[in-house]
Amino acid sequence: EVMMEWAMKEPEKEPQVRKIYETIGVYLGYAVAQYCEYLKIDNVLILGRVTTGHGGEVMMEWAKKVLEADFPELAHIKFHTPTEHMKRVGQCVAAAALPELK
Repeated sequence: EVMMEWAMKEPEKEPQVRKIYETIGVYLGYAVAQYCEYLKIDNVLILGRVTTGHGGEVMMEWAKKVLEADFPELAHIKFHTPTEHMKRVGQCVAAAALPELK
């Protein structure tokens, strides 16, 4: 991932690396749509190093495009990323957000 972040800043490499982030975004969009078959989703918190920098923005942009184009009834879903500090402790945030088991 660090190499991809670096390559996104290099004008001659950016177009190829961008395709990777776009592909991840497409998969994310379809995954969210599939989860919506079972859950009511309005907000999605995206965690992890892959969300860092411009690549993360590209990824979420493409996830939104998938929802708008193929699942217009889900276009209201908002994607969120934590601050850079919170990204570093993302697993803790995810664990704290888990629903209580009954």
